[in-house]
Amino acid sequence: MTTKESIEAEALNLLCIKGYSGVSIRDIARAVGIKESSIYKHYKSKEDIFETIVVHYMEKTESIFAPPSGDPGAFAELPKEMLIGMMKATFQTFAMDEYISKCRKLFMISAPGDAKIGSLYTGSFITEPIRLNTFIFQKLLAASKAGRKTAEGELLEKAAAMAYQFYSPVFLILQEYDYGMVTMEEALRKVEGITEQFMEVYGL
Repeated sequence: MTTKESIEAEALNLLCIKGYSGVSIRDIARAVGIKESSIYKHYKSKEDIFETIVVHYMEKTESIFAPPSGDPGAFAELPKEMLIGMMKATFQTFAMDEYISKCRKLFMISAPGDAKIGSLYTGSFITEPIRLNTFIFQKLLAASKAGRKTAEGELLEKAAAMAYQFYSPVFLILQEYDYGMVTMEEALRKVEGITEQFMEVYGL
């Protein structure tokens, strides 16, 4: 690991515990074992380090949520068993990937005191997941017998409601896992059960 990579890694270790405002360049330098001035050979500021972390986080999560064929609508065409398996695999990767997990905690504890990080947190964990799920459910509904007779605006409204109903418990399970309330095995059983029940209720 290069010095620059060590700075990023140690910064993330500190930031995910203390939050953005609770960590200084001096703290990061001490954790890496270098002089404070040496940090500036690699990064302009603490914000520069943070922005590097965000870029790497985005790269990792974009690959996790990349849809088949690059088209989000392709999720709606997957067989039920494959969709459930993909949901479990995505949850597991998102929960257990050390870098992503630390970033999630960093964004969550830093959001209340920083509008920029707050926007990043809500976008990553609320707005974007709801948008993606709404799109997928809209495709699924449109392909159903009842959906073909329903107006597009009504389909979108129902799909948005379904997105909240589906994503909310999954997000809560992620929090349960983060805080050690459930094991990964228990979490995956819950995710599978919720997914199966949801698809059964809506006839998907």
